[in-house]
Amino acid sequence: MLHITDAGMGNVQLAESGLLRLEKHTGLNQEFTDFFTFVQDSTTACAQAARERHQVTVKDAAEADIFDDASRHAILQTGARGVHSLPLTSPSGAVLGMVSSHHERPLPRLSQARLTALDTLGTQIGRWLLWHRHTVVLDALEHLHTVSATAR
Repeated sequence: MLHITDAGMGNVQLAESGLLRLEKHTGLNQEFTDFFTFVQDSTTACAQAARERHQVTVKDAAEADIFDDASRHAILQTGARGVHSLPLTSPSGAVLGMVSSHHERPLPRLSQARLTALDTLGTQIGRWLLWHRHTVVLDALEHLHTVSATAR
C-alpha cells in the first residue's frame, strides 16, 4: 500500500466486534497509536472507509470535514496531511480490516490505475485474512483443546 500511494507512514487495523483495532504501523508516533488503538466513531477516514466499504482519500487533514478536532490533531501532530484508507474485504464484501497511508503533504487525487491496484490489494489481503481466521486460528484453537483434554 505504501509503495502504491508513495507514503512513508501507514497503519493496519483489524476489524473486531464493530471496532477497528490498530495492529501494526510504520512511521507513526506514540500519540497517534494511542489515539487510534481502537476506532469506532465516524470521525476518521478509516471509520468512514469501513462504514462505506470503499476507499477514502483525504486530500488535506487540516481542512477535511471528516475529522473532529481530536482525530485531526492526532493525525497532524505526526506530520501527516494527506490520508488514504483502503478496506480489506472478504469475497462477500465484509470489512475485515483497514490499511491507511499517511502523507507529509496534501494528497492529490490518486490515478485510476492506483485506485484499481489498491482495490485488488484490499481484496487479496481480505481473502488471506479470511483464510487465516478459518484455518490457522481454528487449527490452533483445536490443538489447544486437544492438548488441554489430554492433560486432564
